[in-house]
Amino acid sequence: MARGVPSYLEEIRRAEKFRRAGKTLLAANELRNILARDSDHHAANYMLGMLYHDEGNSSRAIPLLKKAVATRPDDFVAVFNLGVIQHQQGLLADALASLERAVSLAPADARAHAALGSLLQDDGKPDEAARAVDRSLALDPANANALVTRGSLHQASGDLANAAACYARALLQSPLHGEACYRLALLGRLADDAEQVSKMETAWRTRTVPAEDRIPVGYALGRTFDQRRQYDRAFKYFLEANELQNHAQTWSLEAQAAFFDRHKQGINREFVENFKRHAITDNTPIFILGMPRSGTSLVEQILASHPAVHGGGEAGYSRILVEDVEQRTGKPFPVDIGRVDRGELAESCRKYVGKLRASAGQARRITDKLPHNFLRIGLYAAMMPNASIVLCERDPLDNCLSIYQHFFTAAHGYATNLSALGSYYRLYQDLMAYWDDLFPGHIHHIRYETLVRDTENQVNLLLAHCGLEFHPDCLAFHRTGRSVSTPSDAEVRKPVYRDAVGRWKCYEKHLRPLQEALGIP
Repeated sequence: MARGVPSYLEEIRRAEKFRRAGKTLLAANELRNILARDSDHHAANYMLGMLYHDEGNSSRAIPLLKKAVATRPDDFVAVFNLGVIQHQQGLLADALASLERAVSLAPADARAHAALGSLLQDDGKPDEAARAVDRSLALDPANANALVTRGSLHQASGDLANAAACYARALLQSPLHGEACYRLALLGRLADDAEQVSKMETAWRTRTVPAEDRIPVGYALGRTFDQRRQYDRAFKYFLEANELQNHAQTWSLEAQAAFFDRHKQGINREFVENFKRHAITDNTPIFILGMPRSGTSLVEQILASHPAVHGGGEAGYSRILVEDVEQRTGKPFPVDIGRVDRGELAESCRKYVGKLRASAGQARRITDKLPHNFLRIGLYAAMMPNASIVLCERDPLDNCLSIYQHFFTAAHGYATNLSALGSYYRLYQDLMAYWDDLFPGHIHHIRYETLVRDTENQVNLLLAHCGLEFHPDCLAFHRTGRSVSTPSDAEVRKPVYRDAVGRWKCYEKHLRPLQEALGIP
């Protein structure tokens, strides 16, 4: 520390003492007092950022951690934690830069390679993810996070036995590892493991589950008792896990309503008419979208089983279109999109298709299965009118219940409260009606219940909409070998089954807030 520059060492020590004693407000006040006098103080920015993160306020944590890293770019711990939190918040590009930096700072640190592998998997790069995870396990064969990511890579490729083995090895190292518990529950491997379930229940009841693992352990217990058909017991855990998840994030129905309305205002009839002469004619993309847990993974697996189709998964490249518009308008998408040069918008579309094609070989059509792309249906229909749009739908009660029973990221804040979930679903329905009115006949609606009841006819209609001839492999989709990195990865390996239809009835007495929000008597 240079002469004359205060270190605030006593204040930092007090803040740390308060933090260890659980007096987070006092700790935060000490740190804020330091930053009021020295806004670039490295330790104060880092410690306050981590306090905010621990309290579930990562949106406030990230700017502080960025400041800490800016003042000391070689601080591995700050760079690493910033990358992990950016990943948790869905900021994949930022997280990649941070975690690659962390690996370069500490190439022998197994945690950094494991975190990078997990990120690369979520970014749709399974081969790179595998290399990073294998490096982590070479450095530390007992690294539980690396074992879970390695298991999830096995699971995505359909190797469920090796996936379960990796998760079980992770639990030997960390008996209450949240993601390992959750993934084993999704695979149905905990329902008969009385010892592990008892351990999880005891830890949940006594609050001895580590904070970062508590929420996924709660969802895992819910899934396990659901599989045992102990629905009241299952709902108790789903309710408590969702309440914890809800407390750890900020979400506003009013803000979401304004967000949806912004899309209707930006992509209107005037925009569609003005763009007609500039639309690109490429028919490569097949957009598969809808609410999460509505059957999008099943529909993609059916299409990806066709020899002319490559399953692109949740590619995320459509973000290019949004970012290009925002750069030109300086406003949130799609405000003022009508003022953007038509040729530049068309170029953004070509850039998107190029990204989509980059790893798809010679396939004629490529699926882009990102459920929340339903927000941008109007953009795709106007700018790429020859692309196919498939909207997956499901009984609202079944759909919403399935969302409620899954552990989603903070980006799905609506998912953690039954009333909010129903209200969000109605916003979705209203927007879909708007797109149908703006583009009559352009969107192919496929209903999950009809698909599992009348599979062959529905598959024929789906293929016809996409301009594809019938192929028998589309009916044997469960035999198709491809990577599927979604909560449905195990489900699409099975033939069509109807067990998921009408499941809400098992929880009917708990769903009144959802029914009221949906407007169902």
